[in-house]
Amino acid sequence: MAGAFLRFFTPFVKIMPEIRNPQREVAFKEKFIWTAVVLIIYLIMSNIPLYGVELEDSTDYFYWLRVILASQRGTLTELGIGPIVTAGLIMQLLLGSKIINVDMNDPYDRAMFSGTQKVMAIFLTMFNIIAYIIGGHFGRPTDLGVESIVLIFLQLLFAGIIIILLDELLQKGWGLGSGVSLFIAAGVAGQIFWNSFSFIEAPGQGRIPRGIIIAFFYVLFDDDPTTNLDDIWIRGQLPSLLGIITTIIIFIIVVWFEGTRVEIPLAYRGYRGFKGKYPMKLLYVSNIPVILVNALYANLLFFGQLLAGPRSGLRGQGNDFWLDLLGTFEYQDTGAGTGGYLVPK
Repeated sequence: MAGAFLRFFTPFVKIMPEIRNPQREVAFKEKFIWTAVVLIIYLIMSNIPLYGVELEDSTDYFYWLRVILASQRGTLTELGIGPIVTAGLIMQLLLGSKIINVDMNDPYDRAMFSGTQKVMAIFLTMFNIIAYIIGGHFGRPTDLGVESIVLIFLQLLFAGIIIILLDELLQKGWGLGSGVSLFIAAGVAGQIFWNSFSFIEAPGQGRIPRGIIIAFFYVLFDDDPTTNLDDIWIRGQLPSLLGIITTIIIFIIVVWFEGTRVEIPLAYRGYRGFKGKYPMKLLYVSNIPVILVNALYANLLFFGQLLAGPRSGLRGQGNDFWLDLLGTFEYQDTGAGTGGYLVPK
């Protein structure tokens, strides 16, 4: 029987859009197609800019966590998977600490638990949107106006609901894996491809391309004695030879760990003398702890910047000493006309 916590969310769960479980076995080809459709929809959303947003006068609170949150600034995927992961983290903590009463062997309780987690993800989406707007993430609220604020809120809300449903579509067996892992993998793969094969000239590097692989062959065959491999070995914030070598080494190590199995010895009480072994992946939890920790850190960092950042409305009101205990940040301009980001001191 569901506890009081789950019963409180029952009215919201009933009106939530839901993806039904497949009533038949879904073929691998069909799963692959649905996974591709979900990925294409997410990539399209990642390239649709928000209407009414002024990035030039705004601050990017999640500049350093965009990849792990699978988000793109100033687009429909501004919030990324943050609300989904945060809602799952909260629900699992409540369940694991026995604060809420849920019988996971009961199909009704399981359905209510999943529905409550989805409702909480939408509540967190709305909360984050309001906090973003008040904190000046999309520009000063006084400059945006009521109409732009409402439009931004509705755009991000509906986009958040779509992302939640896309993740649910894969998790219920229509696709491969989960939406969270798929969106992160797509973002990482996109960045690696862009930083490796971009032909755009890197700023401050003359005619050397930004993509490190293209830059490598450019330096080798440009017949210019003033350029050599030392120029691209380390390039600050730009892709470098050291960076791609490190990436390849880490990739090989992760693949090795993923393929490593640990055999756990088993003994059966009912059959004396009979023993067996249970193979388990060394990376049994995969990347889930990294995602959860970064989601928690992202929320703490966001509220720290919102309350104690240089543009906080609480600054200059006699509370600077207490705000400095939360954190101190420096504003850095991106230099690309798209606002800036905050760096912890």
